[in-house]
Amino acid sequence: MSLPEGGLALVTGATSGIGLAYARRLAAMGYGLIMTGRRMEILERKAREIEAEYRVSAVPMMAELSREEGIAVLEETVRGERPRFLVNNAGFGLRERFADTPRELWEALIWVHVMAPLRLTQAALRVMQEDGGGVVVNVSSEAAFIPVRRNSVYAGAKAFLLRWTESVALEMMGSGVRLQALCPGMTRSDFHPRMGSEGASLSRSRLIPWMTPEEVVEESIRDLKRGKVICVPKLAGKARTLGIPLVPQRLRLRCLNWFYRASSGADSCNTKN
Repeated sequence: MSLPEGGLALVTGATSGIGLAYARRLAAMGYGLIMTGRRMEILERKAREIEAEYRVSAVPMMAELSREEGIAVLEETVRGERPRFLVNNAGFGLRERFADTPRELWEALIWVHVMAPLRLTQAALRVMQEDGGGVVVNVSSEAAFIPVRRNSVYAGAKAFLLRWTESVALEMMGSGVRLQALCPGMTRSDFHPRMGSEGASLSRSRLIPWMTPEEVVEESIRDLKRGKVICVPKLAGKARTLGIPLVPQRLRLRCLNWFYRASSGADSCNTKN
């Protein structure tokens, strides 16, 4: 299956990591870009680099998606600019027991990981159907398939993204609009180091098979062309997401608890992306 050629793409969380890699890949495919994020100085620099390298327009745009007004501005941008490709990538993680997590932090996480993709996707679907087609990629995670110690709201939000995206893809069959839930495992970016000492420990762990953002994006594009709604990059990722849920529950939780402790060994901490 071919992808829409050219046009406009909107990528949230495009400052670094998967979002930036996706922006670069779409620019290489001829898309003009709207790149959103919270760190405008970095975002503006990356946008100028993409413009110089790929000779496409790359517009940086400040977006605070943990607030109603931030999402509303992007909704209007989608309605007005009518992108043909939307990547909902913005996100952050928490490294804290749920019982100890301040309410404002987990509520912000829900706004960024759930409310923003819901509202931006709905706005995009309406214009894409009118314009004859398009693509929406919602960046979920391998965490959608398994419980995650000290990052429970994140895991729950990613599980929602996975099942919701698959459900909307079912509704959109035959419309010319394609959706994908992209579910990468551990990916090299500043996501984990920005989560304090525990995230930094995770980023150094030898127990974790890391991927690059570029590898994740290439698998996403390849699976979109194949018509796959759920993309789990790498054979090892596919094996984990298929195999771990089959392990008896008590053994699964014990093994996961050991793994998380061994790979992070951390005290409570949290941060935003």
